[in-house]
Amino acid sequence: MKTKEELQELAQLVRILEASCNIEYPTPQELNFRLAIMKKLAEAHHLKELRACTITGPASAPHD
Repeated sequence: MKTKEELQELAQLVRILEASCNIEYPTPQELNFRLAIMKKLAEAHHLKELRACTITGPASAPHD
């Protein structure tokens, strides 16, 4: 069973991710930040759907 502090940390990560995803035109650094938060949440929740996946980063600047 997770402690109160661990649950609070996960809730904070979710709030950070939600705020980050509301950025309409993210920079490559913001995309990398999102990716890092998503990886941390997936690891914390032991998501079986992502066990076989390879999540790569960092994001690069868009090509014009």
